[in-house]
Amino acid sequence: MQRTKEAPRRLQPVVELRKEGASYAYSVRAPRSKGVIPPSSYSSSGFVTLADALRDVARAMGGDFNRIYVRLEGYCVGERDIAELQLTPEKVAAALNADCLAASAAEQATALVLETERFNGR
Repeated sequence: MQRTKEAPRRLQPVVELRKEGASYAYSVRAPRSKGVIPPSSYSSSGFVTLADALRDVARAMGGDFNRIYVRLEGYCVGERDIAELQLTPEKVAAALNADCLAASAAEQATALVLETERFNGR
């Protein structure tokens, strides 16, 4: 029986975006491996808008990567093509903000349910 060759997996970095005061910042790291979160290998800050930070991510990462994992304010908000960040950063920023709000609301709802169950003795 012949074994089919698997395509090699390309490294897909994690970009962590966050608001710092009145500006945005981001850091880049390798994906988690065996439960270990590696340290950031690159960071940049001082962007006026989230879209500005995304443009810089595209510029910084576009030559080496096609896709990235994205975290915003600590929430996993999916994967994005670098081309999206280059062509429509405002649209991507709006979508990421919406996904972040949804993740935050889901987390708060879960916490409320758990607290209610604890209070009721379940």
